[in-house]
Amino acid sequence: MDRAHYSYLMLTVVFLLSMTSVSCGAGERSPSNRIVGGPCEYREYTGKATVVSVRPRELRDRDPRPNYEQYEVRFIFHPDETIRERHGQVEGREFLLLQRNSRYPGPAFLRKYGIEEGTVLDGSVKVITKGTCTPVLFDFPLINLDGHSGNED
Repeated sequence: MDRAHYSYLMLTVVFLLSMTSVSCGAGERSPSNRIVGGPCEYREYTGKATVVSVRPRELRDRDPRPNYEQYEVRFIFHPDETIRERHGQVEGREFLLLQRNSRYPGPAFLRKYGIEEGTVLDGSVKVITKGTCTPVLFDFPLINLDGHSGNED
């Protein structure tokens, strides 16, 4: 291969590599301002959640923490006003209280927040009005759902 063909080949390879990196980065944003599933907008409805059951959760063989005592906490949310969005109507439906890391609460978490059957929690439900994010989100300001696993004292 002569020098002219080699130079042409190298320029073609460099061009293709540069185009690949440009196309891979197109439309992507830096991690600090990346939009995933959004932008989303929500309408918030205040109300109260009543805990209807607190039951030990049976662990499965594939659970990553086999010695972690877990509880299924189920609640019904009662909004202070009628929810306008049909997809956000929560009345009469049971929901599972999970920590934001998707873990079930442990005994220390239940003790810390006084969660037992019949407990009433002030909170709100956020119903999506725009975007493709989670359609319904619950928030309980007096409970830190970002906290520890709930198994430590």
